[in-house]
Formats: sequence, C-alpha cells, structure tokens
Amino acid sequence: RPYTDADEPGTSTTPAGPNGDHKCDTPIGLELSMYQAIKETVPDAAFALFTGDIVDHAIWNTSRPYNEKQISDAYEHMSQYLGLVYGTAGNHEANPTNAFPPKSISNSSQWVYDALSDEWTRWVGVAAESQIQSIGAYSTRYPSGNLRIISLNTNFYYRMNFWLYQRQFEQDPDGQIQWLVSQLDAAEKAGERVFIIGHMPPGEGDAFHAGSHYIDQIVNRYSSTIAAMFFGHTHVDHFEISYSDYNSRDASHAVMASYICPSLTPTSGMPSFRVYDVDPETFAVLDTTTYIADMNDAAFQTTGPVWRKSYSAKETYGSRLSPPVTDPGAELTPAFWHNVTALFESSPDVFDKYISLKSRGWNVAPCTGDCKTQELCKLRAARSENNCVVVSPGLHLSKRSDELRRDGHGHGHDHREHEHECGMSAGMKMLSSLAVRKDLLDELEIKYNELKVRAASQ
Repeated sequence: RPYTDADEPGTSTTPAGPNGDHKCDTPIGLELSMYQAIKETVPDAAFALFTGDIVDHAIWNTSRPYNEKQISDAYEHMSQYLGLVYGTAGNHEANPTNAFPPKSISNSSQWVYDALSDEWTRWVGVAAESQIQSIGAYSTRYPSGNLRIISLNTNFYYRMNFWLYQRQFEQDPDGQIQWLVSQLDAAEKAGERVFIIGHMPPGEGDAFHAGSHYIDQIVNRYSSTIAAMFFGHTHVDHFEISYSDYNSRDASHAVMASYICPSLTPTSGMPSFRVYDVDPETFAVLDTTTYIADMNDAAFQTTGPVWRKSYSAKETYGSRLSPPVTDPGAELTPAFWHNVTALFESSPDVFDKYISLKSRGWNVAPCTGDCKTQELCKLRAARSENNCVVVSPGLHLSKRSDELRRDGHGHGHDHREHEHECGMSAGMKMLSSLAVRKDLLDELEIKYNELKVRAASQ
C-alpha cells in the first residue's frame, strides 16, 4: 500500500479519541485508566493475573527493540498500580508475531524470554528465572498462602506459530509438558493448590490437537490439585470446561473450569477487566465480577473512562440455576459451569444475555440454530479436538464472505473471527490485501500445497 502525505499523523478525517476507538488498539491513557480502576475497585486485591499480549496488532511494524520497550513499559505500569502480578507470554510479544521456535530449531526467541524474565523476576523471584529463560514459563509459590502459580507458554501449541511446522511435529516442544507434570506432582505431594495461567486457551480452535490433548490428560490427573485455570487470547468473555469423559459431557464428568477473561483492547468490545473472589484457604473461585468502560459514554473521550460493574457470575447465572447458587461462600465448581451451559440450552434469554456479555456489549449479533449449537460445544470443550471447530487443511487467503453466519462475537463475519483476532486475522488480512489478484492467490495456494506434500513425503 503506498503512503502519501494524506497518511501523515493529524490528517485523518475521523481521528481516534485520546482514550481509544473500536478500530484501534489500546492507547496508554486507557491502559492506565484500567489500572487505576482496578486499584480503586479492589484495593485489597491479593495479586493480579495478566494473560499476555502487550504489543499492538500492527504486526508489520514491530521489531525486537520496539517489542522490548513495549514489554518493559507495560510491566512497569502494572508494577506501579497493581503490586504483585503474575504474567504469561502472549503470541504478540515475539517478533515476528507468533514466532516462538522450540530449541530444536536453529532460530531462537531467547530475547523474548530474557525480556520477560527481566520483568517477571521482581514478582516470581530468581528461583524461577532459569525456567523463564529456558521455556518462557515458570512455577512459583504465592508468598501469602498455600498456592502455586504455574504460567504456561501456550505458544508451543499455537497453530499460527509457524516454527512448529519446520520439523516433524514434536510431542513436547522444549519439554514443557514434562516440566508441567513435574511441577504439579510436586505441588500434589506438598498439599499445594495450583492456579494455571496461560495466553491461548487449550480448547480453542487455535490450539493443536496433540498439545491440547496432553494438557487435558494432565488436568484430569491433577484436577484435585488445580483450583482453576485462566487464559486470554480471544479478547472476549467466555469459559471452557474439562471433562473426564468427553463422550459423557455432563455435570458429573466436569473436572475443571477455565476462565477466559475479556480484554482491555477496544477492537472487539468495551474495555474490560475481571475480579475473582477466591476462598483464602482452598483457593476455589467463589465468584467472578467483570467491569467495563462504556465507550459510548459522552464523557469517555473528555473526562475519561468510567468503569462500572457489568455482571457477576453468581448474580447472572447462579440465581437462575435450580437449586440457585447464590451463597457468597459457594464455589463455582466445574459442575456449576456445566449446569450453566444446560441453562443456556433451556433458557434462550439467559443464552442471549451470555452472548451480549461475551461480546463485551458491543456490536452484538444474534446467535441461534447452528451458531448456538457450536457455541455450547465450544464451552464444553477444554480439549480442542472436541470443540466442533472444523479445521481445513491448506492455505486459505481468500477474503471472508459477509454471508457467513453471524454470532455474538462482536463481528458480522465468520463466527470464528474472534478466535483469530489475536495474531491471525491481522496477518491474514494483510496477505489478502497484498494478493488482490485471484490468479496470484491461486498460484500461491498451489505452491504452498505442493511444498506441504513434498515435506510430507520426505
């Protein structure tokens, strides 16, 4: 795309406001506003979980120095406002985006791990430093309770991490699965509870089936040790349930809940953050409360964002269950979340409310029929092979059709769009816009598939 004088800063006919726009990434003012709101809303918070992705979506414009500065600045802001923070590696932290080669590849993402280690060690201690520098993950003990935080590098299971295609698929890139088992086994023996945090939810369509399957086996084995799991990546507000038997997805077989927190980024909804009420002894999640800043508020761009409560899980869903789950001390068990999905099936108004909340209150589109069926399937699948997402082989660079069905993910396009917002859609849109001629698209796809067949025959 040629750039002219009309593209210079200050010449836009519809400039974004100082606190952000739905067509733009997060400005610093909005970021700091959220930190201040968290500090004021929960001044006694024990710690914060940050599920990754600091660097913006202008993936063609990143560099190692740029990314390093963005990482440093963001964690410095968190340190100033939030106190104790446990972070994880998002796919945008790397340059190029998504590029986390395992050690079996000659290329290295060591600089990313070093940059994250420089920031995280202030909270997790030097004992975890070698883990971060080795695989971009860590295990650390929360200093004020019987809780261990395990941060996974989920980029090793992300289908847009093209370095994973360089060689025959490794069962356990950089030994992270084996390392995870060792950490959970030690926690079990010590009687500790565990929070697992990561960027990409293992049940998403973005996750390789093999890696997701291994993680699911581990979660089932250590379900009495793991209190909950927390992820980001999709930018929207939803959850995933792990089952001991995916052929019998009911409350009695639900073993784990994964909380997928909505994002601050305005491109897919109203800026959001979430507060978890947690039992101080068992570290079971008792409730979740999500807060948003309404960008339609007249004061949003002038006096600044106003953060308000959007909903609590118990008030919105627990009150509608039979029997109701409203006691402040009652745990949000995996069975609770399965029963919520059953409520979605039987009560269209509750499901519609969920879709609105999932979309973060912006650009909400209806989700009925097949859309609803698939949404329920994805909620009931923390293992990607069971999420009803059909993965098509080959390279697909054609533009998405507006005739594809719509659902409540904040976009009037492919119902899977939200799964790709973090890392994929930007790259795909760039490639699609570069190759506007159908003959070039066809030729590129043919050559790609020829290379894939050749690689498979070697």
